[in-house]
Amino acid sequence: MYSRNLHIRLLLLLLVLLVSAPAIMAQKNRKKQFTVVIDPGHGGIDPGALGKRAKEKDVNMSVSKLLADMIKKKYPGIKVIFTRTTDVKIPLAKRADIANNANADLFISIHSNASKNRKANGCETFTLGAGSSAEAKAAAMYENEVILQEENHEELYNFDPRSTESYIMFELIRGHDMELSVGLAEMVQKGMVKHSKLKNRGVSSAGFLVLHRTVMPSILVELGFITNGSDENVIASKEGQKKLAKGIFEGFCNYYETYCKGNSTPVASSADNNEESKSDAAYSSDSRPVFKVQILASDKKLKKNDKRLKGVKADFYVEKGKYKYTYGESTDYNAIVKKRKDISKKFKEAFIIAFIDGERVDTQEAIKIFKKNNK
Repeated sequence: MYSRNLHIRLLLLLLVLLVSAPAIMAQKNRKKQFTVVIDPGHGGIDPGALGKRAKEKDVNMSVSKLLADMIKKKYPGIKVIFTRTTDVKIPLAKRADIANNANADLFISIHSNASKNRKANGCETFTLGAGSSAEAKAAAMYENEVILQEENHEELYNFDPRSTESYIMFELIRGHDMELSVGLAEMVQKGMVKHSKLKNRGVSSAGFLVLHRTVMPSILVELGFITNGSDENVIASKEGQKKLAKGIFEGFCNYYETYCKGNSTPVASSADNNEESKSDAAYSSDSRPVFKVQILASDKKLKKNDKRLKGVKADFYVEKGKYKYTYGESTDYNAIVKKRKDISKKFKEAFIIAFIDGERVDTQEAIKIFKKNNK
């Protein structure tokens, strides 16, 4: 009797496996859905910057919704998530958590700039960094001060947005994600200037907390200065908002088509890219990371006297068909941080990368190994 029941169970199990196998294989082979999180800055009791006739929170939301509609129309397969869809206040930490929990591939935070100098104008796109200029640092401080309105902000963030010393931590920039963030920022900035005709303030880096807490390529867009009459006329109007959204959308499309379309896993996630990231356990105990500063990338090999190198003696490596130029190298991470700070005067978006045994690895993993070896 026992033997008969066992045979029946085995037959049932085999039948289940035969029926479910195609579904399991289909699930395994299915490409990961690309997800972008759009973050309309401020909201609720936090209006953001105020113009003569517009509130930043409203401008941010309008442009965010227009951008989302454009993405959904062209790419129905892309999942778009908002950090807020109504006029509510969302803590900075929660905005980042929404993106992280969704395993998002991109995070785009949309804001409108402000300045005591009413003549300050133009659109700008930011990536995470220690701050490429005094104005960039000021913009980050302004946006970060919103955490002071949150309960238990000292425990939650352990960060004083008004202290310049707090921003030292942004020297630790994610390697692969940073490279992609800069690429996205450049494409978005180009699109906004093209369509809105606003002054081009370029791509900058600064210590925005909301970008620091995300774990995917992330940018923060400043649409224009709501405190400047000319800029406000653009960013507060329906036509101007459409143009800005179109510019951001065009940049997103260029990024998506270049880096992400057709990949089963997001190119941007270095933790998921086996070709470019390994955990420290994958290397022998005597492996020593070599840190370098990447200053630029080119589709073609540059001559030593090329103007784009700005007189810097640079090495290069080839990755995915691109020539990527680096400045300096050291097994001492602290030394390369100083190198990056020095060279950022010429290449403000320079960032740190790492190699082990001649192979490009995730920078954060390399830092962990460096710290472990130097205890």
